[in-house]
Order: sequence, then structure tokens, then C-alpha cells
Amino acid sequence: MALIGERIHEIARCFPEKEAVVHGRTVLTYEELLCQMVTLKRQCTYQLGSMNGKKISFLLPNGPEWLVVFLAVSSSGGIVIPLDPKWPKSQLEDVLLDADPDLIIYDKGLKDLSERAHAYTWDEISVFPELELPAEQINDDDIFYIGYTSGTTGRPKGFMRSHASWADCFSEGEEVFSLKQDDQIFSPGPFVHSHFLYASIQALHIGATLHLVSSFQAEEVWRVLEDKDITVLYIVPTMFEALNRTATPAHAPDLRTMISSGAKWEESSKQQASQLFPETDIYEFFGASELSFVSVQKVAGRDLPHGAVGTPFPQVEWSIRTNAGNEAAQGEIGILFVKSPWIFAGYLNMPEQTAEMFDGEWATVGDLAYKNERGQVILIGRKQNMIISGGLNIYPEEVERVIRDHPAIDEVIVLGQPDSYWGEKVTAVYTGENTLRVEELEIFCKQWIPKYKCPKEWVHVADFLYTSSGKVARKQMLDWLAEKEGFHG
Repeated sequence: MALIGERIHEIARCFPEKEAVVHGRTVLTYEELLCQMVTLKRQCTYQLGSMNGKKISFLLPNGPEWLVVFLAVSSSGGIVIPLDPKWPKSQLEDVLLDADPDLIIYDKGLKDLSERAHAYTWDEISVFPELELPAEQINDDDIFYIGYTSGTTGRPKGFMRSHASWADCFSEGEEVFSLKQDDQIFSPGPFVHSHFLYASIQALHIGATLHLVSSFQAEEVWRVLEDKDITVLYIVPTMFEALNRTATPAHAPDLRTMISSGAKWEESSKQQASQLFPETDIYEFFGASELSFVSVQKVAGRDLPHGAVGTPFPQVEWSIRTNAGNEAAQGEIGILFVKSPWIFAGYLNMPEQTAEMFDGEWATVGDLAYKNERGQVILIGRKQNMIISGGLNIYPEEVERVIRDHPAIDEVIVLGQPDSYWGEKVTAVYTGENTLRVEELEIFCKQWIPKYKCPKEWVHVADFLYTSSGKVARKQMLDWLAEKEGFHG
């Protein structure tokens, strides 16, 4: 039976003095990490009587205490529910109403939750008496974690994960990415992002040393890469872009492995990564909070068409299906379904949305894809992002790839605005040179895609609205466009 947090006991017994977590000047050995976990378990038991099945939400800064709470609650049979400091108050209230936690632990410097029932600051929890822990019956299919999606297209949903859907996957990840116990693993992103949370928990479960920062700052990341002999770095594509802009002089002498996920990594950016880190094995994996790993590919030395997602992750199967539920023919666009042991257990309090995702053992998050003549799976985009304009289906990700190739464009998002004539009007919102003429952009697009796919509106902005995980918030951007009076291309 594999339980999240259980392995820390064994590592602390075998390597008590080994560094587990390094955060600036703060260093926790595995023995110290375990001691803090056990102490917190006993303090929470004083408040709750038993941790088994209890839901504990927490709002803390990125740091060792965050991991102590996550591991302590998970390994005691509780259900941990992280809260995002970047959520506005209304969204935080909605999540707490949905999650209905039995206990809340928070940092007053992030949000003041003192008026809520069963809410305690980290300092208040730390002075609770310590009760002996009762024997808890925990199964590997029990829920240990409820995370909330970053809300790129709507309100966050609570996705539920079982112990086995994570813990049993750790050994597969070790092999795929060649992770080792003596690695110095750097996870510089927010723990509320599944990519960085999973990376951090896996690092501790294999007995490696985990390095953290309070928040991502490119200059600080470069300093840690150089000073701490980092061997493994987890990133998202936007992080690499920031690192690339501050890479003079760049030093990462021991970096052996880089792992990217969270958003599609543009081909030109991947090639820049290979040039900046020529001695590093660079991986890109495709997945989702609900599906975990789906596929993986090495960035260098592969002849893959644009949009190809690589090979299935171990124990993962996939199927591309038409709206009628049949297997799609070669070249036919359909919905990508996945079957694996790593799939989530459903959405909290959302039985209908959960049922829509599942077809027996298979699940989908609405990704659209097709198989080419070589049998490779090519990702097109998300079904929920699809624009229907003049009765024709338009995949915004395809249009974005074309526009992004224009030398004066930094970033772009393509949205479908309600329109009385077209149904939805293709609209491009972009950052870059604000002196660009619309006619020039239209001519550029028509060289590569049919006219009906070309944007009918162009909007220049200084920056985008982003989710906490660094993705462009499509729903919020569309709402912003709707509220913006008199905008024009």
C-alpha cells in the first residue's frame, strides 16, 4: 500500500541528517521534517479528535511550512486542501464554501480569515497541546488531496486525488526522468500549481534534496542554479522565457535534467532551451491536474510535427473519439480520452461534471487531437476553447501559433466574441509593438491559414490576465473584452 507522506518516515530513519528542504537560509533535514510533521499531526488531532477523513484547508506562503502541512495531513488520513493567495476574496469564499473544511490554517499576512469558524493562524496552531495519535485506517484509494483548478475558462473546480494515483506514480517518474536520491531538485513555482507540487512531493519521496523559492524571480533562480549545484529543474514555458531574457552570464554547471509542463511549449522556445542548456536532458510532458501524466517527449533530437505530444507515459493508454463515441479515423479530429492508474477520482460536489468526463475507465478533459499517417497524436486545442464562426469550427491555438511567428508579436491569445452576424467573431489580443498596422497582420495571417480563420478584430494590450499557474485566463480576458467600451482594431 502506497500512502503520501509515509515514505518520509523511512528516509528520516535511514538518512536523518540529510537535507530535505532548502529555502534560502532555512534548511530542514529529513529528521527535522518528520518531527515537524508528527508535531503538527498531534496538534491538529487536539482540535479535531481524529484526522481520518477530515478536510483541512490552508493558506500559507511557499516554503517549508507549506510542505509540512501537506505531508502531515496526507499521511494521517486527512484530506488537504491548499488555498491560493492570489485568489480574490470572492473566489476564496466560494472555494471555502464548496470545500467546507473542518479546519483552516492560514497566514495573516496573506489573508485575514479570523472571522471564519475553525480558522487558526500558523502561530495559533503551533501552541495547541500535542495529543497522542490514534491508529488510523488509511487505504491507498482514499482521497488525500483536493486541489482547485486555476480557472482559465470559469470558476475553479475541486479535483480529488487518491493516495495511489500519486504515490504509485512516483517510481514511474523516477525512471522516465532518471531521478536519483542524490539529486538536488529545484521546484521554483507555486505549490498551488500541480506541476510544482507533484515535483516537490516526489523529490521528498525519493529522498532527494528539494530547493524552493518564495516566488519565481529569474535572477534568483539563476543564483540557486549556480550556487546550489542543482541537477534537476522543473519549469513552465513562461519561466524559461524569463530565464532566457536574464541569461547573461548564465551558469548551471550541474544541471542534468529540465522538466517542463503546464502549457504548450513553442518550438522556437524549446530550441532556445537546448542552446542555453546544451548538456541538459530537456523533457516536455503533457498532462492535466485531473489526468496526471499523459505523454512525454525529449525536446532535442526528435523529428516531431508541431503539436505532437510524444509517447504515452508508462501505464497510460489513449483513444481519440468522435462525438458519436467511435474511434476517429486517421486525420480525423476527435476528443482525446485517457486510461491510466493516475486519473483523478472526480470533482468535489460536481457529480454531473464528473460524469461528463468519464466513459467507464476512460476520462477526458476535452482536448481535441488527431492521429497522423505516422500514428503520432497531434494536439489541436481544447474543445471548450473552440470558436464557431459562420458555422465553421476554428481552433484558437492553431491561429495563435501562426500569429506568434510574426517577429513583432510577443504573445497572443485568440478568442471568440459573441457576434450577431458571425455567431462568434475571431478576435486576437496581443502584446508586442503597438505601432503594427492591422493590414500588415491580416496579410501575414492569410499566408498561412484560410481567410475565415483570420482574426476580424485585433486588440493590443500591455499585458494579459493570468491564472496563478501562469496560464492566460481566457474566460477573464473574454469578460474584459466584453466590458471594454468601444474597443476596435
